[in-house]
Amino acid sequence: MHQVITSLLEENHYVRCLLIDFSKAFDKVDHIILVQKLKTLVLPVYIINWICSFLTGRSQQCNVNGHLSKTKSIGLSVVQGSGIGPVLYAVMKSDLQAISRLNTLFKYADDTSGR
Repeated sequence: MHQVITSLLEENHYVRCLLIDFSKAFDKVDHIILVQKLKTLVLPVYIINWICSFLTGRSQQCNVNGHLSKTKSIGLSVVQGSGIGPVLYAVMKSDLQAISRLNTLFKYADDTSGR
């Protein structure tokens, strides 16, 4: 992205940038929407089933000074530190597009830049 912007500036072109950093982006991935998007891809059914298995049945619990909270089911999020989490997030935002052909959209992890 930086090379493109630098080149445009060197050629005296006007450059506008809009940078979006989605706060807690991996934590806000809706499993139902993600699975719908996965189904539009040409993936074997067993891969989609494996991903659904990875996403479902997860829960979390907090430990404060030795006191455990009740477990709570998780219906949102993908594990950012997992091998497949960033890929699933990329699928989630894959349909994000520039409004005009004059604009270029750069996507990186949970950041999006437009020009």
